[in-house]
Amino acid sequence: MKKIILEYVEDLKSTKGISLNTEMAYRRDLFKLEKYMASQGVTDVREVTETNLNSYMLFMEKQGLTNTTISRNVASIKGFFLYLLRQGIIREDVAAHLNSPKIERRAPKSAKKEDVEKMLAVPEGKTPKILRDKAMIELLYSTGVMVEELVGLRVQDVNLELGYLQCHYENNQNAYPINVQTQNTMRAYLTDGREKLLKDSDSDVLFPNISGRRMSRQGFWKILKGYAAKAGVEETITPSMLRHS
Repeated sequence: MKKIILEYVEDLKSTKGISLNTEMAYRRDLFKLEKYMASQGVTDVREVTETNLNSYMLFMEKQGLTNTTISRNVASIKGFFLYLLRQGIIREDVAAHLNSPKIERRAPKSAKKEDVEKMLAVPEGKTPKILRDKAMIELLYSTGVMVEELVGLRVQDVNLELGYLQCHYENNQNAYPINVQTQNTMRAYLTDGREKLLKDSDSDVLFPNISGRRMSRQGFWKILKGYAAKAGVEETITPSMLRHS
């Protein structure tokens, strides 16, 4: 079964362009299914029945997995068996009637307005790093982009004349308006900050790190935590909390 799982994941990579994180999630979910089926004496994917899959659902519940985790596993399993059906490996989609548990939707946590205002006031100065940090924090706060979109921005993705930016993430394109204040902050950064950070590199990365390369998600979070600490903000503020504020 492992061989077919790997073939399925490769098919997803070539046809849907899934990210590395998504690829690893599919592998992890389906390898767990394969391990459980092997423990039940089922090693051929063509022998898996609807009863086997329902039994696996009960197994996950007994393991104390959250509804969100179980739902993700169900999505992985359903996609896998639909692939098997389309490839003619199985004659019937035994996962078609699997139901995901209900997930309680919670409002995303956001930072307090006063904490955000304190933090936005900290990066003051004209050094390339401060200009970059201020631009990144303001852009995240004012547009609500995901941090993965933020660190992946290229120079050509930003149009300050029309006041918007174009983000590319997992084959999706999203456009976000940029307010006037953030436009001015971006202009200052592009004029006096970015070229100095690039260190003569011809990269099109909008927000390079101090080595002139693309910044990581963890790198930006470290920056954010540093300014929150300087502002005296006691609560931990994540990039996700800032974008939802």
